[in-house]
Amino acid sequence: MQDFSNDLKYNEDYLPIIIVLNRHREILYERINKRVDIMMEAGLVEEVKKLLHMGYDKNLISMQGIGYKEIVKYLEGEYTLEEAIEIIKRDSRRYAKRQITWFKRYKDSKWFDLEKYDNMELLKEDIINFIENISKNV
Repeated sequence: MQDFSNDLKYNEDYLPIIIVLNRHREILYERINKRVDIMMEAGLVEEVKKLLHMGYDKNLISMQGIGYKEIVKYLEGEYTLEEAIEIIKRDSRRYAKRQITWFKRYKDSKWFDLEKYDNMELLKEDIINFIENISKNV
């Protein structure tokens, strides 16, 4: 049986539109740190304990995601809880930075700086206008 991905063919009839919603790095990092704190308050440690108790091996790919692997190391005594949290925050920030770098490779991508918008409705309108203008020029 042929792999599904082999059936996909590049089609020049379609123009990919890459839209990037960007934040200033300091604000992005602050939001990432806050999100990790919320994950901890919501029970990340308990979630990982439960998964391990249910028999999920720490070496599974699904247990290697940012957050899970650090909490496993905390539960095994390799990290303190504070160290685990700081590593989760650091690795999440690094991941966000890699995503930004990845999108910068696409010269035709359209970046919208979220700090320029007081109102998300205005952002939505600008994105729709951008897409409509591209559609008119194709």
